[in-house]
Amino acid sequence: MGFGNVREYAAAEEAGQSWITGFRKLVASPATVTSNWLDLTYSGGSPPANFYASEPLVAAAVESDKGIYVPTVSTADQYLHRLTLMALAASATTTSANNTPFMLMDYLLYYPFIDTDAAGEEQLLDNTVTIPRYDAGQVIAIAQSASSAVGQFTMSYTNQDGTAGRTSQNTFTLATITGGGQSLISNASAAGTLPFVGLQTGDTGVKSIESVTFSVAGGGLVCLVIVKPLMRGIMPQVSRRTTSSNLESYGSATQYDMILHQARAPKLEDGAVLGLMLRGDGGSLATTNFVGILETMWN
Repeated sequence: MGFGNVREYAAAEEAGQSWITGFRKLVASPATVTSNWLDLTYSGGSPPANFYASEPLVAAAVESDKGIYVPTVSTADQYLHRLTLMALAASATTTSANNTPFMLMDYLLYYPFIDTDAAGEEQLLDNTVTIPRYDAGQVIAIAQSASSAVGQFTMSYTNQDGTAGRTSQNTFTLATITGGGQSLISNASAAGTLPFVGLQTGDTGVKSIESVTFSVAGGGLVCLVIVKPLMRGIMPQVSRRTTSSNLESYGSATQYDMILHQARAPKLEDGAVLGLMLRGDGGSLATTNFVGILETMWN
């Protein structure tokens, strides 16, 4: 049914139509590329790490236990209410997690273990499993191994209208990735970083991916994931405490209230697998802890 005004939010909370859950993720020790996107679902913690480890080149739905848990409320419409995030520095002097942009997304469907070294070969993907929620989503490319070269690829996909045979923009991969979990795509050139694969002109989303072709080898393995972006924001400060001289504490948590800070509260579909992507603009996010609280309401 949804919410028509602020009073209805308050009434839902008083009626117990709300949920609150916590989560914590620890980024692995290999250095991440400055200003590159990182898939936090790949990191260990709670919920457990999502390594996209299933049959190569076969579409699979992202498992529900790999996402930040929210209940199923099939008789009502559930919405994101608040999201609170805090970055805990890797050391007393580390500030590289300052000013970290993030996106909260619903993880839908993935295609694992695509070989970026198979230059000139069309790698056909099995779509027996279909997108579980929404009409379409955006595509992220997550490294499943270290990479050693700037590759180039295109993908053939079905768009938001059900039109098959669409071709993505030619996409470059990053030259050096030290481990899994980082976004592998660079841009429409070898410089820069983008979270999503560029689509054919006029398209707004992807229902399924039929094949991937690398024209230049990239030196690793990649997983293509269809996601639904729900909201984005920034964590301006990393929390840390000095251990010498004057003992001082820095940083604070960042809270986004959908009523105050967004144009509208994002609706959460039943079965949503929620996760975060982060961009380390201040430097490497290696061994940084990210903790948070997610609150929902329904009506």
